[in-house]
Amino acid sequence: MHTSPETHVFPGVAPRDRDRSLRLLDGVQRDWDTRGIGYWTVVSAASGDVLGFGGLRECVDDAEEVLNLYFRFLPDAWGRGYAPEMGHAALRWAHHNRPRLPVVIATSVRNTPAIRVADKLGFERVRERLHDGEPEVLYRWSVPEPLT
Repeated sequence: MHTSPETHVFPGVAPRDRDRSLRLLDGVQRDWDTRGIGYWTVVSAASGDVLGFGGLRECVDDAEEVLNLYFRFLPDAWGRGYAPEMGHAALRWAHHNRPRLPVVIATSVRNTPAIRVADKLGFERVRERLHDGEPEVLYRWSVPEPLT
């Protein structure tokens, strides 16, 4: 999935070679081992087929600790509601486990499907910026205050 041009259709998101993909997966495993959260493999409950990859990762963005919500799905899964479903699960997790950290989505300004997902999930558009020379848009979701 991470090496396929089919899943990297927007500017600034080049397919990874095998070594970079393996380093990404090593980093994800390290996050799970040290932080108790990281990206997930998304599978179909009905068939068990792999649909995509995504979830939350703790990181620093503009000198602020945040949870980055990331998702990438195989083309056969596009447009079927899997990204919002996975996003809702991630936001529920953030609400209960990291309530003080905002959740962000950073994506290409041309990635209309990801922008629609951010809107569906209730993210607020913060600003546009450059990432590796390409324009991207930053969205933010602040975890609601816990009820007392």
